Amino acid sequence: MLRQVEITPEEDEARRERFPVGAAIGFADLEEAGREAALDRLRSVEPVSWVPALGGWLVTGHAEARKMLSPRAGMTVEAEENLVRASLGRMMLTTDGDEHARLRAPFERPFRMREVGELFAAAITAEADGLLDGLVTGGHCEIGEAFAAPFAVRMTGRVLGLSLDDVTRIDGFYSAFAGAMVYDGNPEPQRLADAARDELNAILHADLARCRRAPDASITSEVSNDADQGVTDDEAVAQLRVIMFGGIETIQAAIMNTLVLLLRDPPQLEAVRADRGVLANAIEESLRLIPPVAFIERWTSGPTTIGRVELGRGEFVGASVLAANRDPLFFADPLRYDVHRENARRHLSFSFGEHFCLGAPLARLEIVEALARVLDRLPGLRLVARDEPAGFAFRRPARLELAWGRA
Repeated sequence: MLRQVEITPEEDEARRERFPVGAAIGFADLEEAGREAALDRLRSVEPVSWVPALGGWLVTGHAEARKMLSPRAGMTVEAEENLVRASLGRMMLTTDGDEHARLRAPFERPFRMREVGELFAAAITAEADGLLDGLVTGGHCEIGEAFAAPFAVRMTGRVLGLSLDDVTRIDGFYSAFAGAMVYDGNPEPQRLADAARDELNAILHADLARCRRAPDASITSEVSNDADQGVTDDEAVAQLRVIMFGGIETIQAAIMNTLVLLLRDPPQLEAVRADRGVLANAIEESLRLIPPVAFIERWTSGPTTIGRVELGRGEFVGASVLAANRDPLFFADPLRYDVHRENARRHLSFSFGEHFCLGAPLARLEIVEALARVLDRLPGLRLVARDEPAGFAFRRPARLELAWGRA
């Protein structure tokens, strides 16, 4: 396991002088809503920069971030200081090479694009409609609590074959995990994440035992009953934790973020209503402009160069997905939400390289079908009140109140 290098005060000062714009970035610029322009300014002059507030290097250019995430970049996730590992444990996102491939392999087949439609399309529609049945006559709700969160949790449970009936409890676990993945030096979120992981582990181990007693068609049953999969129960639980995290946090955020962007831009909403075939690209554009996963971390496994900046071994390097997805060198007029953008799908919101999101095909299908049902069944949908999307590692509005029907 790699250890991050310790930078001397003299080296830190030299880096601050070389990268003055990065030195001026505060942690709030990486986390709070309305401060994205600071990252845009940083990207324009220092697309790879030393950011003392982060305790490492920050990559904000699209080309530079894509290179950083590529398998040939000389980067690793296997570092003692990796907060994703500290929060969610040792699993496919915190291992590299053969170990990563071994842990990921048992879960890959059901998430391939060819399979997800056949396996899950009917369940997605049924789950969305079941939730909307209880909303349509109300005329008003906070859509995260009433729809996006329970849809994400329940669909994850159906896909994996897990007992996730207590939506509030499960959502709370993942809020604790997300809170611990913030490189601000505060130890309290890690304590909360450890407690959440212990509780969730008990649920997942019970589900593994249940699937052995009564096998079904779920992914968990398939993995737990196949001795040739080559993973222990603890390893299987660790993979389920991170798959659940992607299935819950990313889906909930993408639904809410897309609704924010569509409802505050009537011409774009009308384009989607006029041609429902545009919805999939509208979602890709929302993933680009407000990425649910806004920050990805790596460590240099040896000397490497990113964006003309030479880095030694053991350096902490973070990619701001938020900034890279707004790079005008790659996306024309990048601050504009454009449901017809031709290269919207080239965002980095599902990462890139060997750690590209395992569940991306299923996530895309879930978001499209869920939003299609929302738009179809809640006529006259409009914003009532909202918090702007915010967050360091994961980005979405904390509150999104909507109304529908007659104004």
